[in-house]
Amino acid sequence: MSSWTSFFSSGALSVRNKPAEMEVMEVPDDVGENGEKVVVSEQAKAEKDDKTVKDDKTTKDDKKQDKDKRKPDALPLTNSPSAKRETEKANRERLLSASSTTSSTRPGTPKKPPPPPNLVLPTWGDTFHSAPRSLVPPPASAPAAGKLQGAMRLVSGMLFEGSAKGKGKAREGEWDREREREFRAFGQDLPKALDVVGGGEDVLHGAKRVVVIGIHGWFPGAMMRTVLGEPTGTSAKFVSMMVQALEEFQSKHDVKFDKITTMPLEGEGTIERRVDKLYTNLKANEEWVDDLHAADVIFVATHSQGSIVSTHLLDRLIREGHIRTVRAPGLAMEDPAAALGPQRICCLALCGIHLGPLRYLSTSSVLQPYIQYFESTAARELFEFQDTESKVSQAYVKALRNVVNHGTKMVYVASLNDQVVPIYSGLFTSATHPLILRALYIDGDAYHSSDFLSNLLVLLLRVLNSGLSDSGLLAHLSEATAGSLNGVGHSTAYEEIATYSLAVNYLFLVNDGAREHPDLEIEPFNGTHERNDYEIPWALRDLIADARVTHFFADEIVQLRDAFRDWQPKTAILRDIKRKLQPIQRLPSSLKKTGPPSSVSKL
Repeated sequence: MSSWTSFFSSGALSVRNKPAEMEVMEVPDDVGENGEKVVVSEQAKAEKDDKTVKDDKTTKDDKKQDKDKRKPDALPLTNSPSAKRETEKANRERLLSASSTTSSTRPGTPKKPPPPPNLVLPTWGDTFHSAPRSLVPPPASAPAAGKLQGAMRLVSGMLFEGSAKGKGKAREGEWDREREREFRAFGQDLPKALDVVGGGEDVLHGAKRVVVIGIHGWFPGAMMRTVLGEPTGTSAKFVSMMVQALEEFQSKHDVKFDKITTMPLEGEGTIERRVDKLYTNLKANEEWVDDLHAADVIFVATHSQGSIVSTHLLDRLIREGHIRTVRAPGLAMEDPAAALGPQRICCLALCGIHLGPLRYLSTSSVLQPYIQYFESTAARELFEFQDTESKVSQAYVKALRNVVNHGTKMVYVASLNDQVVPIYSGLFTSATHPLILRALYIDGDAYHSSDFLSNLLVLLLRVLNSGLSDSGLLAHLSEATAGSLNGVGHSTAYEEIATYSLAVNYLFLVNDGAREHPDLEIEPFNGTHERNDYEIPWALRDLIADARVTHFFADEIVQLRDAFRDWQPKTAILRDIKRKLQPIQRLPSSLKKTGPPSSVSKL
């Protein structure tokens, strides 16, 4: 009773009249259960204040997440209407889901919106139905003196230039015409789509028998699997997916192969040991050997370390006469297959480790002990590919040079959020050859989190696929897109049928380009050296200073400039990348320059 008396007499409780004829009892926070006044420590007050701030922050974060859910993804930077429609559809469904979750008062778990679509970009149309690959070569009957006459007119205009305004405009127009002729002549050695250059009526070109070889990547040992998880990409999986892509191709084009032979090759170890083992296993199967000799078309589907192994295996099969090319008839004349024409070959390399794994994996406190002490030399060998001057890299380049010199088409596909292989490695950006085609697999969720950066990366791929330089931007941006170690970015690309269809279409629906291709070029690269991200603005400047880049991709660059301000990166790394890419906002609306070429940057 005394406690309640003290409570009422203390004035802790006050009763006041409200206009609504209600009496409200106000109980202060410093009153105990029995009515006595409680002394609250400064620490308790601070903890309470912190909790209030955290609750406010949580509320703000929840509101921000709701706002992010209601914000549509930027459309992919592509000319493909279907890819844009898929993204727009996912946007609508996600916005409807966010709206229903906010407005619904009924209990229960709201329906989860479908994830954004997975993408393989650039699309077919972006690469083969856009300049420069869409430009048809000039007629062979054009007079040889045309270029000489144009050059003479150009020199004459420079030597005898007048001061009249009309003459100035004439000279400027002459420069523009000359540059246009140069642009039209650019990229004529690149393979082009048959529906662009003609001759696409018979898509198989007489091909009746197909061989599909599958080669898996490196399988980590038991200790490493506790960190990276169980390997799921097997040779049989790659073969099955490629056959599915071939069946879809047959159905779409109303054609039929006589026979498709599958050859899933298994074997672990170092690169050299695996090549020996797979070659021996293939030779031991007489039916496989006969079908390989009789095949019109050969596909190789591979992943990760298997990309290196596959290239060495193709090199060996060519050198030892089991594969026929224009340069290497191969088999002895008494073999019935020797009378057949050259075989067509395409190698699909998914997340290939051409330039080694991510740089920081070699020094990771989590992975390094496993690699150093428990794993075989096969694991440590992967890091030697980070340096193009290493012995294993030079041996690989030698094999690749022989393979492309014999007309093999290479398709390199990287994964946007790969947690093992950086994009520059999966795309082998150091290599330059007309027969190399590159693409990026983008998981729908990964695209949603970094749509501007994804579109920039895809534009850089289009630049590379056009035979131009990306000025090193891909190497700088790759590590910013790496997935977490417990992610699945390294293994999701081979689950996507579109990557296999890209290889099938590239072999059947595209010619070989020039009769004689330039030699494979390798730009020296060392992935163990930390990149200086302050070079990013300069690399962007160099890219846009290339008149060919701005001529072929001016519209796409302007679209990126306009989308930059809407990019809201969510990680510190990406926010730092955004600051370094900010000069893109200074670009003019029109990038195509008229008049004589200038070295002045557009940034």
